[in-house]
Amino acid sequence: MRLLRTSVLLRRSATALAGAALLAPLALASTAGAAGRQAGPALVPLAAPEPGAFVTQPGPLQAPTLTTTTTGQEDPGQLLATPGNAGTGFGVAAIYDNSGQVIWQWEGNFYNLEAITYQGQPALVLYDTGRGAHVVLDQAYSEIATIAMKNGQPTDGHDIEFSPDGSRVLVQGWARTQTDLSPWGGSASATVLNPVIQEQVVGTGEVTFEWSALDHVSPDETTESLTSGFGDLFHSNSLEYDEDGDILVSFRNTSTVYKIDIATGDIVWRFGGEQSDFTFAGGTADMPSYQHDARRLPDGSLSVFDNGNSRSPQESRGATYTLDESSMTATLTQELRADPAAYSPFIGNNRQVDNGNQLVSYGTTGRMVEFSGTEQVFTGAFASGWSSYRTERADWSATPAAPPDVVVGEAGEDGGRTLHVSWNGATEVDGWRVEAGPSQEELTPLGVTPKTGFETAAEVFAPEDADVFRVTALDATGDPLGSGVLNAS
Repeated sequence: MRLLRTSVLLRRSATALAGAALLAPLALASTAGAAGRQAGPALVPLAAPEPGAFVTQPGPLQAPTLTTTTTGQEDPGQLLATPGNAGTGFGVAAIYDNSGQVIWQWEGNFYNLEAITYQGQPALVLYDTGRGAHVVLDQAYSEIATIAMKNGQPTDGHDIEFSPDGSRVLVQGWARTQTDLSPWGGSASATVLNPVIQEQVVGTGEVTFEWSALDHVSPDETTESLTSGFGDLFHSNSLEYDEDGDILVSFRNTSTVYKIDIATGDIVWRFGGEQSDFTFAGGTADMPSYQHDARRLPDGSLSVFDNGNSRSPQESRGATYTLDESSMTATLTQELRADPAAYSPFIGNNRQVDNGNQLVSYGTTGRMVEFSGTEQVFTGAFASGWSSYRTERADWSATPAAPPDVVVGEAGEDGGRTLHVSWNGATEVDGWRVEAGPSQEELTPLGVTPKTGFETAAEVFAPEDADVFRVTALDATGDPLGSGVLNAS
């Protein structure tokens, strides 16, 4: 990264401009910059700053470096994550491309970032731990909705699931509930974190279905202690509409995926755990252990991220099962293990992506692998100490409502200034046109520099009387997308 020529930066709030001119030819600096400078380009591209060192985004918490390897067989979609450094995977919201470049970052404490369709339009949803609610953002990153449990119950951010037609949404929460655990040697007034699931109407929040775990699941299905007086006996961590409209829910602390009849609330079957309704062809070694992210695949199979806490040796895997619901047998048909082996005692996901590959995020390890069959075709690893609750893929496009950010250093001895520009979350930018002059009405084209990651840097030689810099984002055809203006006077 090229250092600024002075520690003093000139920065103002950028304002969006309409009607930007088309691609300008590269200007020469024969009349610009310091006296006596030889004629040459007025704009010289510089190396892109590394993640975590962005000048235009100087917040205390930035998205960490993501190191990737690609083969060309990986899905081309972006990577959505919430990398944090506390081992929980809760942290800054971030979108990366396959090269590991940051596309968007939002400082805060979030998890479960997903791309969805909301009221017919592409959107993002993520859980904001500060507000205790799911937040929906449109393609300009404007907040258009918040979704939370009704009836005064806290909202659990592990998952949110929209119905195929987008009219309803599954939300989960929990209630501190006093429960008699004396039949199992516990307290007669133990406090249990009781998972609650609601189905709501999108837009109105009307609750159309509510389900309480303690009404249907016996406490002794848990793998946790029943004698401590307080227990997270179930720990719900994923929701899914099944093919027939019923609900699939994963409980980590029973090592079980439950199918719930959405009309009656009854449990249709248990997959895994001490009371599994399915017999596993490979015996207990095939059964999930403390699993996350239970998903029904298009071919009817069931995939999970199998954390593997109760197995020896402990190793996590992406697992896919063929289910025969007439004979109630389950056959493990795919195991996706990282090389070298990875173990995450909690968090993680195993998700089929648009091209048919499986993307497995190995939780607390901060590693991810995309598989084509059993072949590793993509790997990613966050900087040491960072991990994400999940990492998912999406074909996401956006043009932010906020204008680009521009920072310009003071002129050096040769008249050159270091310019930094970024547009947080913009997906269609191919290059930046730079202009400078004494006012917005008198701007000299300095040239065009290609976009080089989240933040682009260039050395610019502006007219000596330049107080105003305008930077315009251009798409691949040279059309303007939006501008940012810095008044350095």
